[in-house]
Amino acid sequence: MSADSRRNVLAAQRSEVFTGRAAELSILRDFMHHKLPGCFVVWLHGMGGVGKSTLLHRFADEVRALGTTVRTVDMRRTEATPEAFAATLAAQGSLEDARLLLIDSGEALGPLEGWLRDEFLPGVPTHLLVLVGSRRPPAAEWRTDPQWWHALRSVRLSGMDEAEALQLLRNRQVPERSAAAIVRASHGLPLALSLFADARESHDGMVEPRDERVLNGAPGLARELVELLLREDPSPARSEALQVLALARVTTEELVRHALDVPVAEAEELFAWLRGLSFVESTAAGLVPHGLMREALLVDVRWRDPEKHERLFLRLHAHLARRLSQRTGGRWAFGAGLAYLARASAVVRETVDWTGADRMELRGARPEDLGAVLTAIEREHGDVAAGLAKEWWDLQPSAFTVARNDRGDLVGTVVAPCLEPGAFPVSHDPVAQAALSHIMDRSSPLRRAERLLLTRWSTGSAVVACFALTTLWATTPGLAVSWTCAAPHQVELSRLLDLHDQRSGQGFTYARGATTASFLRDWRSVPFIPWAERQRARWLADEHPAFPSPPAEPVLSAMPWSEFVDAVKDAYRNVTAPEKLAHSALLRTQLVPSDAGPAALRRVLTETVGQLRAQPGRRQLAEILEITYLNGPRSQQAAARRAALSFSTYRRRLSASLETAAELLRERELYGPELP
Repeated sequence: MSADSRRNVLAAQRSEVFTGRAAELSILRDFMHHKLPGCFVVWLHGMGGVGKSTLLHRFADEVRALGTTVRTVDMRRTEATPEAFAATLAAQGSLEDARLLLIDSGEALGPLEGWLRDEFLPGVPTHLLVLVGSRRPPAAEWRTDPQWWHALRSVRLSGMDEAEALQLLRNRQVPERSAAAIVRASHGLPLALSLFADARESHDGMVEPRDERVLNGAPGLARELVELLLREDPSPARSEALQVLALARVTTEELVRHALDVPVAEAEELFAWLRGLSFVESTAAGLVPHGLMREALLVDVRWRDPEKHERLFLRLHAHLARRLSQRTGGRWAFGAGLAYLARASAVVRETVDWTGADRMELRGARPEDLGAVLTAIEREHGDVAAGLAKEWWDLQPSAFTVARNDRGDLVGTVVAPCLEPGAFPVSHDPVAQAALSHIMDRSSPLRRAERLLLTRWSTGSAVVACFALTTLWATTPGLAVSWTCAAPHQVELSRLLDLHDQRSGQGFTYARGATTASFLRDWRSVPFIPWAERQRARWLADEHPAFPSPPAEPVLSAMPWSEFVDAVKDAYRNVTAPEKLAHSALLRTQLVPSDAGPAALRRVLTETVGQLRAQPGRRQLAEILEITYLNGPRSQQAAARRAALSFSTYRRRLSASLETAAELLRERELYGPELP
């Protein structure tokens, strides 16, 4: 069989198994039939592996079958010089005899692109049409030169849609039970579809990917993808920049500089190189890699050099945590970036769907967002919730956060008002009342200027809530305790909160049988930065903790607040009677060591009076306690005379003195004695 006939057989097979690309083929057919007025160059561009060469060859086969002469130049096999380009064409015959010129791997043109635009193309025969396939779009000079506005048509080639990808796998005789999973794993990239199908065949059908996790057990496959999609051998610095790109939610020049600890000029060069890669998209927030390439890079570096992976992860985490805690502009981006790093853990990565998380934009809600926010809350939590949310908006619009995708669509909301002691802004919100009462009565009362962050509702992906909460936990002024609600349908959110060391609390049933679970954390015992460092260690471990993590909240008195106040009053009444003080309930709290006796408790009570005396405006409260209890037992009438107060005034001040002393004692129980 001749070489020509073999070529024809291969072309026929290629045509038979070719799948999809109907829209692009329609454009190219219109191009060949001169239905694109003034256009004689079509520039087809897209990331590596998306099927540009396959489409070009498929179209070339089609036009050859009609008797059209085609000339081809593959820049992977042609030196990027005018002489080499011309020699490749000359070896195929005269351009006068051809109607179509195909230039494949156009990204390798380099400086030859300028020569092609300014010298070669203006001189080709008028009947010749030119089709370029490239990983990069045409340079800006094409778009700014008026002579090319109609002469050039730029067409971006994206991944296959699900139907096209499934058909391609059917053509490869992949069973239906495996095909859908391979499509999800490949992100619709024809190259990945073929590689995953090959992997399945080479393992006798045992490879059944669910998503990108197929790469976790196949570092060789991950490396092959990286090499095919990158198509260059990067320097050590560029290799590390790629790892930053894979780890970070969105990569900025600042992030490259700090993660790699390089000078500004080098960071600029590395960032520019990343920006020019075909699988990298420039967004308003920074650079985002294609999802499959992100996973392939991560699998590859974790397998080849786990120490490098850990080092870069720690640097990124430390930088983002520091920037977030500074409470400067861009806090939502820093919070989302920090939370996204949790994907380094397979446990977290598999708990929720992270699709699109690198293209979300979080910000505070604006008045024009309100309608969409309330609609989302009503859809997920009911009309009663939407009504309460509207009341919260009227009181605290700053409590509302929205997330939108790269098309501007609302993809999630978070409603997280701040509550202060004794304040019930929306008095008929039963969950808000219960949360504040729980903190004040059953746990640690909020001190002056301390706040409870109540995440009352969230909608959309659990990732939205994770990004928003990480930001709020780090930046809410005076944050003492966070209380996060999760509705029964928010299973992923509950799992994610548990992985973020938020302690499951009591559930509530309110209007029309609606229920919500609660997740609590007292940030006064372990503030945000130490907490984030502890979480960082868990993410790097990449596994479920073998044992429950230490309690997130401080060790609290088991006594409700009202009982604690009564115990304080009783202790002061018996402060000079050791035999009675020995039975004080305060001896079973953290105010004194577990083996301490009445003398230690008396010392604590006395020090508290001294603390009161030292505080501005509280000297009279301390004097009432000294007169009544510390300077020897006496009746309240006698104490009132000694204080030169009417009996009713004395009683009011004594009550205030004991309440204030109880507040100071509870603070001491939780956080230790005040330093001198």
